[in-house]
Amino acid sequence: MQKYFVRHKLSVGDITHLSDSDSELILSQNKLHVEDVIEVETYQNTYLAQITDMEKNSVEIEILEDKGPRENSYIPSISIIQSLSNDTKFNYFVEKSVEIGIEKIIPTETRYSLRGKSKAIKDYGMWNKIIRDATDQSRNTFPTMIEKPIRIKELLEYNFEEDAVKICLATENVDAKYLNDIDVKNKPVYIAIGPEKGWSSSDLDVFKELNFTFVKLRGNILRTETTGLVIGSIIKYIKEEI
Repeated sequence: MQKYFVRHKLSVGDITHLSDSDSELILSQNKLHVEDVIEVETYQNTYLAQITDMEKNSVEIEILEDKGPRENSYIPSISIIQSLSNDTKFNYFVEKSVEIGIEKIIPTETRYSLRGKSKAIKDYGMWNKIIRDATDQSRNTFPTMIEKPIRIKELLEYNFEEDAVKICLATENVDAKYLNDIDVKNKPVYIAIGPEKGWSSSDLDVFKELNFTFVKLRGNILRTETTGLVIGSIIKYIKEEI
């Protein structure tokens, strides 16, 4: 049975759509029909799903059964913890993250974020549409995964991989290293990017408690919507992924 990939978390009973490319393939082959059962994978689990609708350009499915963890769990190479900004800037960041191959985005409410978690959650569906469209254009093997927005203190309960490299870009008066002083080549990397007003002292305390390494850049101060893209691209180059 062929497996299809869905980039967001699923639960039994959920109704969702396959990606544009998978939908197009199913519709063009004309081998599957409404009520047929297929296998679906997310980054973590495998599911049985039933096709519930086949429109002109889209295949709708309902999740029937959780078959447990997938055989080879996917660990994102680069994840960006991005402070929430206004719609235009954040949407730009999401789209370009897909194009350069950032695997995971964690939208985060910080002290000086321009938007809070509660308002940003309403844009979650739109972000996934932006990712879907950008993925179809860039042909990524693993589409970028975007998590639902969190508040910065929720990072204290986040399940970071044991060997993960955790870095925080900071222009504040903290003990910081340069990016080329950090070994990022063979480990998953988390990059924390703050708002244009910078991190508050309470924000910095969270990253200190989580043992993030503070990093500074040589030269210009970048805008929040481009900083993660620049650093992410540099790390992908170091990892020989670009």
